[in-house]
Amino acid sequence: MKPNTNTILIIFGILALGILALIPISVLAMPIFQSSRPQADPQATVQAMVTQTTFALTLNAPTQTPPPPTLTVAPATNTPLPTSTSVPATAVSYCDWVAFVKDVTIPDGANLVAGETFTKIWRLKNRGTCTWTTDYMLVFSSGTQMGGTTAVRLPGAVLPGQTVDIAITLTAPDKSGHYFSYWMLRNPSGTLFGTGDAANKAFYVDINVTKLADPLPHGTVGGNLCYPSEFNPPMTLYFENAVTGERIQFAIAENENIYTVLLPAGRYYAYAWAPNYNLEGAYTYDSGLMKSFTVEGGLTTPFINLCNWSPYSHGKGQ
Repeated sequence: MKPNTNTILIIFGILALGILALIPISVLAMPIFQSSRPQADPQATVQAMVTQTTFALTLNAPTQTPPPPTLTVAPATNTPLPTSTSVPATAVSYCDWVAFVKDVTIPDGANLVAGETFTKIWRLKNRGTCTWTTDYMLVFSSGTQMGGTTAVRLPGAVLPGQTVDIAITLTAPDKSGHYFSYWMLRNPSGTLFGTGDAANKAFYVDINVTKLADPLPHGTVGGNLCYPSEFNPPMTLYFENAVTGERIQFAIAENENIYTVLLPAGRYYAYAWAPNYNLEGAYTYDSGLMKSFTVEGGLTTPFINLCNWSPYSHGKGQ
């Protein structure tokens, strides 16, 4: 059967009445359901909506590459360096201390002959706090000794700040070369002291030694033959070595009034013998004793006059 218009209207009327019947029931049930559900905070709800909206915009926004960081150069500042506040070291002082002033004689590098005797003088200053007395000594400490003297006393008292000239006699070595001799002062307790920051450095002698060429082995001797007559007979000259006793003789012809001979270097006595007259003439003192003389190589020894004649042999003096 095909529904007609009336039938459709009846159905819609029934549905409308049913809906109207449910409205009172929903109104009554709503307080029950609302009491069991927490009430929403309106402000929180609004904040949540804003947050969700912002997050959604962020997710959907196109990604942008951040620009590189800008290098910011800080202006240079002149910060002064800290000033050193270290305390200077306290000056050191010693009881016994030497300050070298100058070489009064024999400067450094002086040229001397082998075996030459010389006097070295130092000018020294008492740099310490104690007085030097005559019990203080100048002493050899090292190097070349230069002679037998190894210690000398100071010439007098030397107060702190005063200077003194200290002298010592030395002998240059026998061989050529460059030599140093080191010296220090010694106090009465036996302690050595000198110059330098620690009062422990020696002062010194600095010399260059040259050895002369060896002398000639022979020297010349000459003199008069004072025979007591109008003419000189032939005679024999004798030169006796005063050390070894060795004799060297020379023949002198008749009427020779002077003589000249060559002898090895050494010390001699001189005398002559006239064999036909048994007389001896000699080089003597006024006392009549024979006097010795020295012959040096390359040199002439004059005036060895044989004028004291006697029938007896002459004794030997010095």
